[in-house]
Amino acid sequence: MVNEPTVTAAEIARIAGVGPAAVSNWRRRYAEFPTPVGGTAGSPRFLLSEVVNWLEERGRSVRITPADEAWRAMEAVRDPGRPGAVLVSAGFRLLGEEPCRRQAGAEDGALPLPSALGAHIDGLRRELGAAEAFEQLLRRWTEAHARQIAVTPPPVAALMCALAGSTDGEAPVSVLDPACGTGGLLLQAAESGTTALLGQDLDRDLAEIAAVRLRLHGYDVSVKPGDSLLGDAHAISRVQGVVCDLPSGQRDWGRAELGYDTRWTHGLPPKGEPELAWLQHALAHLDDGGRAVLLIPAGVAARPSGRRIRAELLRRGTLRAVVALPSWASRAPGTHLWIVERSRAGAPPEDVLFVDADMFVGPDAERPGTRTDWEKVQAAVTSVWRRFRAGADLDADFASRVPITVLLRDDVDVTPALHVRTESGGAIDMTRWEEERSGWLRLLNGLPSTLPVVRETPMPPTGPGEGGTSPRVSLDELIRSGALSTWRGSTPQHTIDGTTVRAPLLALDDGLSRSGPSGYTYVVESERLREGDVLVFAAAPESARPADPWEYGAAVGPGVTVLRSERTVLDPWFLAGTMTGGAGPGRFDASAVTAGRRSRLDTGRLFLPVRSPEEQQRIGQGFRDIARFEESLAAVVDQGRSIARQLAEALAAGLVDPIDDRRR
Repeated sequence: MVNEPTVTAAEIARIAGVGPAAVSNWRRRYAEFPTPVGGTAGSPRFLLSEVVNWLEERGRSVRITPADEAWRAMEAVRDPGRPGAVLVSAGFRLLGEEPCRRQAGAEDGALPLPSALGAHIDGLRRELGAAEAFEQLLRRWTEAHARQIAVTPPPVAALMCALAGSTDGEAPVSVLDPACGTGGLLLQAAESGTTALLGQDLDRDLAEIAAVRLRLHGYDVSVKPGDSLLGDAHAISRVQGVVCDLPSGQRDWGRAELGYDTRWTHGLPPKGEPELAWLQHALAHLDDGGRAVLLIPAGVAARPSGRRIRAELLRRGTLRAVVALPSWASRAPGTHLWIVERSRAGAPPEDVLFVDADMFVGPDAERPGTRTDWEKVQAAVTSVWRRFRAGADLDADFASRVPITVLLRDDVDVTPALHVRTESGGAIDMTRWEEERSGWLRLLNGLPSTLPVVRETPMPPTGPGEGGTSPRVSLDELIRSGALSTWRGSTPQHTIDGTTVRAPLLALDDGLSRSGPSGYTYVVESERLREGDVLVFAAAPESARPADPWEYGAAVGPGVTVLRSERTVLDPWFLAGTMTGGAGPGRFDASAVTAGRRSRLDTGRLFLPVRSPEEQQRIGQGFRDIARFEESLAAVVDQGRSIARQLAEALAAGLVDPIDDRRR
């Protein structure tokens, strides 16, 4: 077992200030490059000390931040059976306490810290402060375990805690998160003004991480390990608010053992509806009039197996609102916030609020190129929630008040998209309608002119009897000649040093959806996207396309490969077009690309036809024209569907009448 810090190829690229492709080239070209000491064939790990020595011997600068050093030292002593234990021990070190026993009361003690690791953590505390030092280490830990650890996005956590408060904005005095993970929601609740914080998590390491994290930020908290459904550690506690990113997809949540549990006041949840079990667990912990805000997969709103419990939630006035979040805001598209309340004495409410926050469109100054301004979303959703509670009118463009009697149909579907629609207000603006119709007709009539005109060319020779094969060149040869450089995106970095700059982060999903960067990272200036760069997603050549203008200046994340050509030698549109057979939108299936995702673009097996720079530019212009045609075609279809939908709604409402029936 290796007890020294190790690094991956991507981490080597970061500390050396180069692209990932450079590390691959070093491994091929230099026999003395350090030998892997662990990992897998696809993701080998190298001793950090050997890598640093090798780089310094060749005069290359090495940039390792104190947080990097502490993190790698932690990784070197990590116990695979308890991956979070070393982070907990680091947290106790930052608190200035000896972790002689696990904070949650288990029999075994926390991991002892080697003196060298303790020195790293002490230095990080002096530089950043204890709380920020732990946040830096926690961020790296969650990135390293992203497949196992779910983290609620901070904007979503802020919105949930705002909705859990009173209508005048006052935070609840007490809050419980029964599946608290690393404590992000509890920390947000504390920062919002909550003073009594309770948490529980099935993973004892996560429970301790959450407890240490809150303490480092100066908050008192009681976090216990264990399964909240099968072993509720806060069974006798009642709180004013519950906020929880509900565990989903649980195959066995304990239904057989909990068949007669008193928490199922709205019905025994089916085996395939664990979220409805967690929802009723949250209700059981609420004081009268208390409120729970729960992050729930969209499918819970419509699954046939859960309709009986949904109906009971509606009849008793327990379900007060369902908010559809922007599709990119959480781990998976189609995520809802459910607001449920423990009813007070008196008549139950008569309606439910539905909000479709995915309808917000607008630039975000903090995320260039993205569609959603989170400050606007939080302000609008909290405002409409308060207006709903006050009985005031709502903005029908994104919210609606629906009577419970309307919702109690056979399917009891509470999906916001079914219940939020623009109200016509009893009239239709014919002037605006004619303007939209005329604009669409102009766009439609101009479509043919955007399709490039081509002519047939002689077939190139293909066989020995016809003069040999058509000359081709591989991407590998272009890289070796200097006509092309390439690198792969890496995990986001959150610290800065003298050689890196803050840049928007274009993740794989951002690039596939062309929605623009959705985060930030720190990279060397040379790895920020510029005009002419070609992007390849999930190592699939058929996905190649030139970077969009709103992506310029961004860095790329895992799963995205960048090809940068020497434009006097290789035209980027020619490069992308010949790789894909056409670089326009819709030329590839994004779902197929990600489903068959590979880790590395095989540049040795990708070939381009040999053409002069002038020919490349001419052919590249053709590919550019085709892409513009496809963009125009998509705009025609989208606008046409919108106009057809408006017309159908107006006809159905009796607001317009056809004046030209061609069937007569």
